[in-house]
Amino acid sequence: MIMKFMNRIPAGNFIVPLVISMVLYTFFPNLLRIGTITESFLSADGSSFVIGMLCFSSGTTIKLNDLKDLIKFQGSLILVKMILSLVLAFGFLFMFGLEGIWGISGLAFVATIISTNPAVYVALLTAFGRERDAGIYPFAGIIALPILPLIVMSVFASGGLAGVNWMPVISVFVPLFLGMILGNIDSSFSDIFAKCLPALLMLLGWTLGQGMNFIEAIKSGVPGILMTAFFLVVTLPVVFMFEKRVLKGEGYSSIALTTIAGVSTSTPAAVAVALPELQPYVTSATAIILTGVVITSIVAPFLSAKLASKRGDTF
Repeated sequence: MIMKFMNRIPAGNFIVPLVISMVLYTFFPNLLRIGTITESFLSADGSSFVIGMLCFSSGTTIKLNDLKDLIKFQGSLILVKMILSLVLAFGFLFMFGLEGIWGISGLAFVATIISTNPAVYVALLTAFGRERDAGIYPFAGIIALPILPLIVMSVFASGGLAGVNWMPVISVFVPLFLGMILGNIDSSFSDIFAKCLPALLMLLGWTLGQGMNFIEAIKSGVPGILMTAFFLVVTLPVVFMFEKRVLKGEGYSSIALTTIAGVSTSTPAAVAVALPELQPYVTSATAIILTGVVITSIVAPFLSAKLASKRGDTF
C-alpha cells in the first residue's frame, strides 16, 4: 500500500521519505539519535555513504559504449544549466552587489541559482525508465557542491580562487569510476547494483530531509519565494527549450535539472569560511535556499507528471 502510493508520485521514492523526514526532524531533531548502528543507518550521518553508494551503483550501469551518448545528451544539458547559472550569478553580483535586492543577498542568489538536486534528477529519470541516463548523477552532483558558488564569490569578492578546496569534486568521481570499471569488467555487477538505486534514493531522501527545517523555510517568506520563482521561471524555459529543440529530448531531464539541492543549504556557511566578509549573509541565505529546496522538490515531480500526461507516458 505504501509503495503503491509512492509510485503514483514521480520520484516518490525520494520525495515522500524526504518530506516525512523533514517534518519529523523539524519537531523532533534528536529522533533516533541513539548512537552506533541505528544512528549511522537512519540519521543524516549516513548521507555521505548513501551518496557514495548511489555514485557507485550508477557507475555500474554505465557502459563505455554508451558513455559518449550519455555525455552528449545529459552532459550538454548540465553544461547549459551551468553556463546559464554562472552568467546569471555574475550578472546579479555586478548589478546588485553582495547586499542584493528585495532581501536576496548576493550569496543567497549565487548559491541558489547554481544549484541542482541530483537526487531528484536521478529519481525522476528512473521513474520514467531512463535508468541509463541516471548514470550522470555524479556530474550533476558537482553543481550541488559549494565549489562553484565559492569560485564565483571568490572571483567577485577577492578577485582570486584562494581557499577553494577541489577534493570534494574528486571524491565524487572515485566511486563512479570504480563502479564503471567493475560494471564493464563483469555485467553481473550492473545486474546487482542497478537494483539498489530505488532503495538508495529512499534512504537518501530520508537522510537529506533531516537537514531541512520546515519552519525555517517558512520564515524566509517573500525573499525565498521570489528567489525560487526566479530560479524556475528563468532557468527552466531555457534548459527545456535546449533539450526539446537542440537535443530532441522529451523534457524530463530539464525539469529534473531545475531543482535545488538540500546539500546547497550548507553552501553559504562553507563559502563564508573561506570568505569571512560574507558571514552576515549566511543565515538569511540558508533560509532562502531551504525554501527553494522544498518548493522545487514538489514542483519538479508535478511538472513531470503533467508532461507525462500530455505525452501519454507512464511512470
